[in-house]
Amino acid sequence: MHMRIGGVQLSASTGALEDNLASIEASARSAKAQHPDLSLLAFPELATTGYQCGAAFHELAVSWPDGGYLPRLGALAKELECVLVVGFAERLSAYGLTADSAAVIDSDGQMLGSYRKTHCLDRERQWFVNGSSLPVFDTVAGRLGVLICWDAAMPEAARTYALKGASLLVAIGAWEDPYVPDWSLVCSARAYDNVIPLLGVNRTGSETGASFSGGSRVVDCLGKVLASRDDERDGLVTGVIETGQMEQLRSGYGSQLRDRRPDLYHGLIKSADDVSWDAEPPSSPTACERPTTHRSAASGSPDFPASPRRLT
Repeated sequence: MHMRIGGVQLSASTGALEDNLASIEASARSAKAQHPDLSLLAFPELATTGYQCGAAFHELAVSWPDGGYLPRLGALAKELECVLVVGFAERLSAYGLTADSAAVIDSDGQMLGSYRKTHCLDRERQWFVNGSSLPVFDTVAGRLGVLICWDAAMPEAARTYALKGASLLVAIGAWEDPYVPDWSLVCSARAYDNVIPLLGVNRTGSETGASFSGGSRVVDCLGKVLASRDDERDGLVTGVIETGQMEQLRSGYGSQLRDRRPDLYHGLIKSADDVSWDAEPPSSPTACERPTTHRSAASGSPDFPASPRRLT
């Protein structure tokens, strides 16, 4: 089965909610008119507010799920019959706290949830608190794992989504110049790491000393680019992914999840300052000492043939 997904890389005017919303609505309608089969459409990080709002983020933020303009985005998703992922500033229930969030809205307009960026940069933490969870969202376009900008640089976040059964990663960003080539690298790497297709949508334009040059893309389960906009212009990128490719590849060459060695990764749950990389984990059989087992459909995965392992 094939599915078309896409993203709109666009600039945002600092603090101009109405202008930014009008741009989102117009570009979404244009995208659906060009591609009636479009199942999912994503917009960049903080697309509704702009990126450099500073202390004004607290006034521009809206409460999930029905604060401010959010019902307007729900109505847009329902009108277009398309899943929407849109970056916005979220007002939290604790007074004065704001999150750098992504609204996830199903094609019938249902407000499925907000994902809160979990890896804010140090300067972003002046205005935003880090999110505390990595939820997946079940939509008509599949089970989504959402990453916001620097989250995508963290292999552990994408791996967590893979282990939760995500079928598509959606990364939205305000990845700045001159590092946009790294955005392209990160998108392909996270897809390849986990054998999951990925939609990466980065913004364009400039705001108060920061510039952004797009690089939005659709990549397949092995990180190969299916479609991209490698320029600084606002515009749409779409690509068609094969929804059955993930499980097909994971049963053969793409065995990254099957061949993991969690018994060796004990240091990953500690902060960098606390890790002693020479320390041994609790004694347990190695993969080579354990009998080969095959996961079955009963455990939620297809039967996999034993993969050859090179011993050194």
